Amino acid sequence: MPTAANRRAIFRALHEKGRAFLMPNPFDIGSARILDGMRFDAIATSSAGYAWTQGVRDAEGLISRDAALAHAADIIAATSLPVNGDLENGFGDSPEEVAETVRGAIEVGLAGCSIEDYTTDPVHPHYSLDLAVERIRAAVDTKNRLAPDFVLTARSEGPVQTEYEMAETIKRLNAFVEAGADCVYAPEVKEKDQIVAILNAVQAPLNILGGRPNFHLTRKELGDMGVTRVSIGAGLARVAYRAFTEAAVDIKDGGAFGCFDRMSEAVDFESFLKSRP
Repeated sequence: MPTAANRRAIFRALHEKGRAFLMPNPFDIGSARILDGMRFDAIATSSAGYAWTQGVRDAEGLISRDAALAHAADIIAATSLPVNGDLENGFGDSPEEVAETVRGAIEVGLAGCSIEDYTTDPVHPHYSLDLAVERIRAAVDTKNRLAPDFVLTARSEGPVQTEYEMAETIKRLNAFVEAGADCVYAPEVKEKDQIVAILNAVQAPLNILGGRPNFHLTRKELGDMGVTRVSIGAGLARVAYRAFTEAAVDIKDGGAFGCFDRMSEAVDFESFLKSRP
């Protein structure tokens, strides 16, 4: 297994190439081994995917920092690839709490992580710009002190449906870059013109979320535009859980078992799993 320092260096180098490298998100050890066996460039945890394996919803404060970092450690141990951590809002409102989360991420061996400006409070869903920037600055200070190659991604979670909302998103992303973020990410952005607007206005590597319905830009198109990284988020977990649920509905309500005929033998996922030596 490569060292944590080697994984961080490899991950940072991927961001410097800037050609829409793929970063899919496993949700447990088995899915991490499959993606490792398929030799993606890097992988990332998924807060939603992991939450679902624990029987809870995502983004409601039901997963603790310790649980998320322990899950990340399990994924890291299952692969030789660089692993990015989806660490939600840093598991705390204050810059000090975010710094503690980043310190923990480095200690478990993550190559990078993302920090959101989403509060989990439905009444006030996003941190003020000043506080959001202070949180990112604290994260950057921590990673620069402990592991400079660690890639810190700052996320703006706000809507982007209007010109005003897009302008505010770009304003936040630029503020995060000024605070020292290595990469930026606005999960609500999906249209080509929105992506181009951010690429033109924000001078930092950009992550785009590809794992969602009705997103039809290809990896080549994104790379040609200048997108650095394409993550899948909860997409693979959602596909897996939906297939499981649909099959369970079929056998319960239909009384037949033809749903299992849909299983393809084209890819043998078990070949990527560990067996006895």
